[in-house]
Amino acid sequence: MEQKPQLKQSRKTLWASVKDDTTEQKAEIKEMKFLTNIFGNKKEKVEQTSPTSTEYFIDIDPNSNSLSTAFKDFYQNHFVNAFGLSRGDVDTYFYNAMTTEEKEIAKRLIRQNLKLRQAHLFKAAGILNDVEALPILYEQLNNNSDLSWRLTIGQAIWRLNRDEIYGNLLRQLKEHPSDTMREAHFDQVTDLKNDESIEMLFDYLNDESGLVKSMTVRKLNFISAGQHQQKQEFDRAYFLSKQTDKKFKNELVENLKNLTE
Repeated sequence: MEQKPQLKQSRKTLWASVKDDTTEQKAEIKEMKFLTNIFGNKKEKVEQTSPTSTEYFIDIDPNSNSLSTAFKDFYQNHFVNAFGLSRGDVDTYFYNAMTTEEKEIAKRLIRQNLKLRQAHLFKAAGILNDVEALPILYEQLNNNSDLSWRLTIGQAIWRLNRDEIYGNLLRQLKEHPSDTMREAHFDQVTDLKNDESIEMLFDYLNDESGLVKSMTVRKLNFISAGQHQQKQEFDRAYFLSKQTDKKFKNELVENLKNLTE
């Protein structure tokens, strides 16, 4: 943990301290704005994967009294208004709360609309563990060259069959020249939940984007503590000092494997 500065400092040291604080504050402000609207106005653009107004193929009556509240919430957030879901503002309890029969209906609805190419539908196919969706997911993966879309589709495939192609996509993300791309998909970095996930995080501590560095420190604190914290216990300097500490990294790997975000 960063030590408190001594009382007597040179002007140069004081200026460096102020500069570091200002940089960190700017990164935190940018992170707050970014998390509020992940695809806000930026200099570099990532192809938007948010849902647009679409006519879905629906072969059920979603208002049927035979359907549970959980299923109706699932339907509302996937086929009526998916913007809250895409921003992470929705309680996704319905994935687990639906009955077995309703989950099969949900899988079918998602599957028959996957070719519309919407991020929240790709994600749902993975979360619902719909292995029947794999042929469509691979087709969509092969038909898209944009890394943002490939990461979204690859994540769903990874959840279904642990295809290593997803790991390759995450490595491409780390080397991608666009700050916006790395910022938009940063939360996927730890999906592999292995040694490489932790090594990637330590690499991101030196990312060119201040926002990515800020999110990396927050993520490492979360993994270290096992829960989200109001105030971060450790700063970037602390984690940089642990770059060659194999024991510490192994502990982070084990914590990561047991975490549910």
